[in-house]
Amino acid sequence: MFRSLFVLGLLSAFIFGCGTRSIAIYKGETPSFNLESFFNGKVEGWGIVLNRNNDVVKRFKVNVEGYFSADKSNGKLVEKFFWSDGKREERVWNLKKTADNEWGGTSDGVIGTARGVASGNALKWSYRYNLILKDSFLNKLSVDFDDWMFLVEDNVLMNRAVFSKFGLKLGTVIITFKKSNG
Repeated sequence: MFRSLFVLGLLSAFIFGCGTRSIAIYKGETPSFNLESFFNGKVEGWGIVLNRNNDVVKRFKVNVEGYFSADKSNGKLVEKFFWSDGKREERVWNLKKTADNEWGGTSDGVIGTARGVASGNALKWSYRYNLILKDSFLNKLSVDFDDWMFLVEDNVLMNRAVFSKFGLKLGTVIITFKKSNG
């Protein structure tokens, strides 16, 4: 009995202890990431979706157009996805600056408000999303996103988003964004 409880305790600590990396560790990293500067205007992205076994299950291109208010406190990102299977999808994010280096975001499929915190060259988003499932007995599945963005050059951003359910990783989305100069 004690042994079973001990193993259960260790397993719980492992599962719930994952993903606790602090955004603050990137404070001194450069170039400094500014969401409203990088995504203001046109940005292109290329990405893949990996399943939990790290097999590539989808590829895509995304065109993003960002618009921000004059005081940079509100913004809108219009994302147009072109999937490798020929499907197209559009997602619109409405963003609101909630504090220095902090953002809130809403979009179709997002449950509640996404929370974003920036530090140095990084931005971490946390949100719950209704993932639409095709060819499944479920129509949709509510998953948690642990979404990290890293500015690696002034016009290049890398994004890694892990999605999970009950703390168990289901997949990963990896995107490289390039900001247009014009």
